[in-house]
Order: sequence, then structure tokens, then C-alpha cells
Amino acid sequence: MDKEYETMIGIMLKNYLPIEWMRYTMFHINDVYSSIPMLVFRLKEKDEKFDTLLKCIENFKGNANWEIFRNPYTRKENYFLTVSEVKQMYQGEKEKLMLQKDYFGDEYIKICDKAVSDIPELASHIERWFKEDTP
Repeated sequence: MDKEYETMIGIMLKNYLPIEWMRYTMFHINDVYSSIPMLVFRLKEKDEKFDTLLKCIENFKGNANWEIFRNPYTRKENYFLTVSEVKQMYQGEKEKLMLQKDYFGDEYIKICDKAVSDIPELASHIERWFKEDTP
């Protein structure tokens, strides 16, 4: 796996969306189990391109189920592009929010492996989706 996989989706989305801020690195190639892959970003404004991205992610069929959702624990509108399991964790009560490794237990490594393995195809899927949607 190439180092570029860490940031490939973030760099690509910067070309399609009005990004105000982004943490480009979805995971760390040298420690893929440090956290479940996720792209964290904030938009300058929501527009039809964001709706396009939502539909795109909803239609992706990978090893994991991917979603985009707003981080419920920040004042600003930061979004996560990550696997559904992380959304479920964040939907729990704030005082129960804990480290991913503790929350998911034995499933944690499987979740990371599925997510990391999806990243190249997810990037290709997003690229195709936006190219087809562009007039």
C-alpha cells in the first residue's frame, strides 16, 4: 500500500467541494490500527456538490458501509466520511463516547482492515461519480 492512500480522497475532494478546512490524512500507513479511517472536513457552504457526494457515498458498495455525517460534538459543522460503525458510536450518549479500540473490542481490527482496503476503490468511485455528474 502506498503512502498516497492516506490522503488520496481528501486531495481529490478538495477539487470538487468548497472545503474550508480538512484533515487530509484518513489513516496512517505506518499504523493502520491507530484509528478507524475517516476524513474530517468542514465546508465553506453546503451546495449541490455536497448533495452529490452524499449520494455518491450512499451508492458505494465496498467491504465496509461508508457514510457522511456531522460530528455531533463540535460547534462548527465538521463532517466525517467514515464507516457506519463510527457513526453508531457517535450517536451514543456523549458520556459513553470512548476510545474506538475499547468501544469496538474484538471487531476493531476487522473494521480497520475493511475500511483501509476500500480506500482505493472508494476514491475511484468518487472520481467517476463527480466526472459523470459534471456537465
